[in-house]
Amino acid sequence: MNEELSYLDADLKGLFVETKYDDMKKLLDERSDEEVKEIYNHNWDIIKKYYDNENFDLLQKHIKFVAYSCFVIEYAQGRGLIGEDVFGIMMAVFNDIYEIRNKE
Repeated sequence: MNEELSYLDADLKGLFVETKYDDMKKLLDERSDEEVKEIYNHNWDIIKKYYDNENFDLLQKHIKFVAYSCFVIEYAQGRGLIGEDVFGIMMAVFNDIYEIRNKE
């Protein structure tokens, strides 16, 4: 991810923590499909890596990042950037992470 998108990603995370979802959507609406894909792929790759390695403790410690990533992926799917099959797999991973959290 280039520096500009890295800053955008950080700005989006800040807005997410402040629950300014409409502001997030406006920022994402201004970006190209490729830029949105790069952001969600970057975050998804991080989550998937720790999930596949069963590093659930780290995912739980950074649950806001997980929730933020889920938001961006749901936004991208709504924009038609993620197919239904892939989106279903992603949501299954997020649901599993949240179920593990609820069991603790």
